[in-house]
Amino acid sequence: TIHLGPGNDSFDVLVYQGMKISIQGEEGSFHHAAAKKLLGEDIDIIACSNFSETIEKLVSGEAEKALLAIENSLFGSINEVYDLILANKVTITGEIYLRIQQCLIGLPGAEIETIKEVHSHPVALAQCENYLSSKLPYAKRFENRDTAGSVADVKKWGDPTKAAIGGQEAANLHGLRVIEVEIETNKQNYTRFVLLSSKTQKLPSNSDKTSLVIRTPADRKPGSLYRALGVFAENDVNIFVLHSRPIIGKAWHYMFYLDIGSSPKEENFQAMMEELKIQGCQVVVLGSYKNGML
Repeated sequence: TIHLGPGNDSFDVLVYQGMKISIQGEEGSFHHAAAKKLLGEDIDIIACSNFSETIEKLVSGEAEKALLAIENSLFGSINEVYDLILANKVTITGEIYLRIQQCLIGLPGAEIETIKEVHSHPVALAQCENYLSSKLPYAKRFENRDTAGSVADVKKWGDPTKAAIGGQEAANLHGLRVIEVEIETNKQNYTRFVLLSSKTQKLPSNSDKTSLVIRTPADRKPGSLYRALGVFAENDVNIFVLHSRPIIGKAWHYMFYLDIGSSPKEENFQAMMEELKIQGCQVVVLGSYKNGML
């Protein structure tokens, strides 16, 4: 089965005005910032507590689209999201890359010298390890469900000794003070988000990137993956991402997720798919869309 992306040639924000978009995290989160950057300010956010709930809202029809982080430049692919996309047969219709700038956020008037507790998502805390160790070595760290949720909690508690790590968007939303900006250890910290649809739509004319899953006919036979990957090189198709995932119910057998620089409208794509079929490979296209890096 091939699922294809949206029919519009570009992301016209007018198309998404008032549209219900499910995201992982709360209003003011990085997911929220990415959704607004991609789709415009006038969208209706459905905040979800985890990736699975975000997909469920889409599949049930409560949300018209979903936006989920799928890859980070420091931590790699988010396997759970890839697996949920495949299991729920939803389609990737777009993507956006967002620079993740972490801020230390506190109540108005709070100063770094008074901070005794820092609250945030565990990944955000890890991303700011050097800053916390050097500037706040005695502050206790507390893991929370979400960066934006941590900022909301700091506002609710009203305690100037408690701070959160989160984005500027969350600080603005809750009227809190950004004590210090760009406290992440690695400034080349980007997250890739994908836009998802539960409906099959026609292929956009500007699509130049495709996400797919391959199962080789004999994934434990020497050379089976090598031969499958050779098809991409032979057809001049670049592979951006490749990683393996276990096949549920078949211990020690694997499938492979790929992002490639081609789309079904191109002749080399069609030739590639035909050769993979001849080899006995099973291929599921998760979506074809415009490369967000270009």
